[in-house]
Amino acid sequence: MRASAFRWFALACYAFVSLGISAALLGPLLPTLAARTNAGFEQIGVIFTWMSLGYILSALIINTLGARIGTRGMLIGSPLVVILSMTLLALGEQLDVLFLGGCLLGLGQAGTQVAYNTVFGAQSGEGAAKLNRLNAFFGLGALIGPLLVSASYLLTDDGRLAPWAAAVMALPLTIGAIAMRGALGQPGAPPAGQDARRLFASPAALILCLMMALYVGCEVAFSGWATEFTRRAVSISPAQAASAVSVFWAALAFSRYFANLALARIPPIQLVGVLFGVALLGLLIMLTAHQVGAAAWLGAAVVGIGLGPIYPTLVSIGIQKFPFAARMITSALTSVGAVGALFIPALTGAAMEIGAAAGAEAWGLLISVLLVVLALWATARRSLSFA
Repeated sequence: MRASAFRWFALACYAFVSLGISAALLGPLLPTLAARTNAGFEQIGVIFTWMSLGYILSALIINTLGARIGTRGMLIGSPLVVILSMTLLALGEQLDVLFLGGCLLGLGQAGTQVAYNTVFGAQSGEGAAKLNRLNAFFGLGALIGPLLVSASYLLTDDGRLAPWAAAVMALPLTIGAIAMRGALGQPGAPPAGQDARRLFASPAALILCLMMALYVGCEVAFSGWATEFTRRAVSISPAQAASAVSVFWAALAFSRYFANLALARIPPIQLVGVLFGVALLGLLIMLTAHQVGAAAWLGAAVVGIGLGPIYPTLVSIGIQKFPFAARMITSALTSVGAVGALFIPALTGAAMEIGAAAGAEAWGLLISVLLVVLALWATARRSLSFA
């Protein structure tokens, strides 16, 4: 049984590498998609909205279909949805086909994330540490994804080889889930109606969902606009400035992987507040980049260290607080994150455009959001007795 559990965890780690690759290649792939459809960037950029819609729709689908096919069924089927999305991105020449691919990407990614996070987050006593280590591999994949697109451009002057590579890398997930048994237990029955009402009527669940939405919005906004902020603040080329995003993803993966060291000393509830404070410090450091150029990369690293463990730790808190509806709270938290990703990055971009040359207004917006998050979390801890 122990060997079976190890094999499942190894497959889960590989799954998150694959998820990171398929998610992170979408941005660098935009020039190819725009050229193929004769669309402007403002048109093709809507694909991110469709990807977020896929995540949002996943909660309904996971808690209906997922309750019938079980966790193993989700782990078999969800990668196939990702493979279909990559195929559409590689072959599609109409905007509607590409938008469908983006929506399916969000749906397939959410299904895979929810299934693995539910399995390993429910493990008593080590859920938060295990989820952080597992989700660290998403950051590794996010570093690899853009490299695949760059290699495709070098080989063919086109980025379409990258989604084909991502599709091939997703196939072992389905094969592995079919081949392996054990360590997952029996598929749980869907929560009873009264349990679902109990979950969504809980102030604790609503607070967790709001925190997740704000967190994901800040993460997506930062990773999406850090290159432009660094370019303006340090007055360098976009290619050089993009390294700040690589530093961010590397730090995010590092902090998730070693979050167990902090969790051994600090309860998860307290750690979440500390992490948001660290991310806030990183943004403040970046605001000094126009005076000290190295501050842009140092700040990006600090932001990555702060934001890294928040997602898996919030999921673990939700599962431990609502064990009677583990899959439902996990899918809800995964879906609401996409809601934040719809709005906060767009607002950050607007602040970047209307602000001064250095883009300080954009980072000021993110700082304001994090201050609200810190105040909300402090209130939640006192009034809802999370700890």
